[in-house]
Amino acid sequence: MRCLGLLFFLVCVVTSARAYHVLCVFPIPSRSHNSLGKGIVDALLEAGHEVTWVTPYPPSELAKGLKIVDVSATVSISKTVDMHEQRNSNTGVSFVKALAENITRVSLATPALQQAIVQGKYDAVITETFFNDAEAGYGAVLQVPWILMSSIAMMPQLEAIVDEVRSVTTIPLLFNNAPTPMGFWDRLKNVFLHSVMVISDWLDRPKTVAFYESLFAPLATARGVALPPFEEALYNVSVLLVNSHPAFAPPLSLPPNVVEIAGYHIDPKTPPLPKDLQSILDSSPQGVVYFSMGSVLKSSKLSEQTRRELLDVFGSIPQTVLWKFEEDLQDLPKNVHIRSWMPQSSILAHPNMKVFITHGGLLSILETLHYGVPILAVPVFGDQPSNANSAVRNGFAKSIEYKPDMAKDMKVALNEMLSDDSYYKRARYLSKIFGDKLVPPAKVISHYVKVAIETNGAYHLRSKSLLYPWYQRWLVDIIAALLLACLAVYVVARRVLCYLYTSVTGGGCNRSVKVKKN
Repeated sequence: MRCLGLLFFLVCVVTSARAYHVLCVFPIPSRSHNSLGKGIVDALLEAGHEVTWVTPYPPSELAKGLKIVDVSATVSISKTVDMHEQRNSNTGVSFVKALAENITRVSLATPALQQAIVQGKYDAVITETFFNDAEAGYGAVLQVPWILMSSIAMMPQLEAIVDEVRSVTTIPLLFNNAPTPMGFWDRLKNVFLHSVMVISDWLDRPKTVAFYESLFAPLATARGVALPPFEEALYNVSVLLVNSHPAFAPPLSLPPNVVEIAGYHIDPKTPPLPKDLQSILDSSPQGVVYFSMGSVLKSSKLSEQTRRELLDVFGSIPQTVLWKFEEDLQDLPKNVHIRSWMPQSSILAHPNMKVFITHGGLLSILETLHYGVPILAVPVFGDQPSNANSAVRNGFAKSIEYKPDMAKDMKVALNEMLSDDSYYKRARYLSKIFGDKLVPPAKVISHYVKVAIETNGAYHLRSKSLLYPWYQRWLVDIIAALLLACLAVYVVARRVLCYLYTSVTGGGCNRSVKVKKN
């Protein structure tokens, strides 16, 4: 009997800890986006699930339960775009949409990914939203719960997929640098920008549908399933994971299947610094300034004059400066140290850190919030200007324009931040808020993936708004009915009064009385 009891207990444990197979599609050829994909993958592997990871940067070693689909062919797309060129850094949404379509097209042309879609058996699929709604086809073809991940804060375009759009009148859009609450002109600008994007998406919809069908219809046929209509696939999001947090982005009213997971890509156990960097930071009692423009923007692309001017600025301050620079530099000031690669999290975690000079990418912003370090932002493109403006409004940052002669502005801003500890205190305060989480983000991710799978789509968490057509959600039919009812009451009341008037006076309601002048 004791053996049977033990056997029953083990069966229960195994059943309750069932592992699932999840397809994670992160084909964007960017190291920062790859870090986001890795964070999702690591969270699922830690929970004991099997993961097939579609990535352009395959890891050198495979963890247990991990399979890789190599789509490194997409890297060639990013190499054709130099963000140091002004024409590329100021590109509009149409350029990014075309880039996103190319990434999807090239990745789906990879035989290994086609095979994974046609022959693979999965319990869920996770994709990253990146200006291409056609990727709803992954969930449509596989016919499993579709979990969508946004690398940035919630936007109206995502609201429209999972709920009613509610934020336009209260929260500034990504490209609207406005405070909260917004004034009249800021709200007008918000509505105008949103209207332009809605109209643009509406005009592009036939093209998107055709793109969706051209890519995924052959895969659906090969898998032996019918491809759902595009609209049905697009609005079938089981869970939306958003890389955001109220410490940085304004809170929104969202349905339960929208979950904020900001900071999940940060290793809870900060890796130790290399010995040489550890020695440099430990021996810097005046503090350390860390300068990195991320993985897309390379400091080595700066002009020779800009480099020299920046070195003059760094050499004029008493703090130690760590500069992520991809090439060797000659005649460095004594307090400046360069490396082609820097362990960013480990550096930011050091107690001697004073200021982080960054391009303002969201991952860097979130890491500074995690470790409580103020930033000097030099935004270039994409969401970076919006991130920088938000950080400035939150009081833990200053921002300067990215230009060839930016050294002068950097010197003024850097000296102010190093002499005014209000930026550091504010960063520490926000770090406390950011770190005050009931459950680690990685646990949140694995939990909601499990919920989506075990409930076959998490319909109990989804907003019911999308069950109604737009005219019902906006009460157009109710307002029309009330107006018709008021009109009917008016007509009936007028006729009743006319009848009473006629009965009493014996005359008609509309008879005009003419008065003759004698």
